[in-house]
Amino acid sequence: MTIDSQNGLRMGYIDDTINDRPSVEAAAKVPQVRISGDKFEGQVVVITGAAQGIGEVTACLFARQGASIALVDMDAEKAENVASKLKQENVTAEAFVCDIADEAAVRGLVDSIVGRFGQIDVLVHLAGIYPFQPIADHSFSLYQKVVSVNLDGCFLLTRAILPIMQEKGYGRIINTSSNTFESPVPGLSAYVAAKAAVRGFTRVTATEAGPGITANIIVPGLVRTDRIWNSHVTQTGERPLFDMALGKQLIKRHGLPIDVAHTICFIASPEAQFITGQVFDVSGGMTFQ
Repeated sequence: MTIDSQNGLRMGYIDDTINDRPSVEAAAKVPQVRISGDKFEGQVVVITGAAQGIGEVTACLFARQGASIALVDMDAEKAENVASKLKQENVTAEAFVCDIADEAAVRGLVDSIVGRFGQIDVLVHLAGIYPFQPIADHSFSLYQKVVSVNLDGCFLLTRAILPIMQEKGYGRIINTSSNTFESPVPGLSAYVAAKAAVRGFTRVTATEAGPGITANIIVPGLVRTDRIWNSHVTQTGERPLFDMALGKQLIKRHGLPIDVAHTICFIASPEAQFITGQVFDVSGGMTFQ
């Protein structure tokens, strides 16, 4: 995945995800889109979960439109790798390692980002964990961990960054929920509970944000990131979870990171200044909001 000075963000990432997979190749291809411009020129975008998948593609899409990028992730090596790629394309980018469920760590993170960039204009909170565990076997410690990352992290980041946006009178907060709230999956009780709460929290944020600041929720469907694709495969090479999703979707191809990234960039754009407290479903019609 590279940023091309003439053609904008290359969609080679999409092509790479379907190589050598003839059973899904036709369904996965989407029209190539060339993005360029300065829509986010002078803005600083903070993205959590930015080291791979949706976060990485979202970072590149913002960067191609002029933004400076703060990449936040627990995986230092992968985050640095993404930052390095962006810097090679003359993008101002920096990688930060942070446990977003740790209050002191989040405050330190925000201080470091402001110290490096001087401001924060957009928060895109994509980081999350989703271990599968039936309720009867679910330890309380695992439940607390899932909730702390998926919900507490959302609260801590918003609490630390919102005052910065309020002082400036401008900001975009984009939090991630899940369509497992509409279409529950066995084994994801803690995850679904946390992601449902994110919606309520974000809507309250919208009521408190103030002039010039919006807060919205992105709800990806099943997206074919490398991590999810590789983790949901049987010994025979089948991927029943993806087959199930395709069966429910109205748009008969796999969801891709770029689908979510385009929606996020729209929510963060000036064109979306009159939209706040809303849920954006990017599931190919698998679920409805």
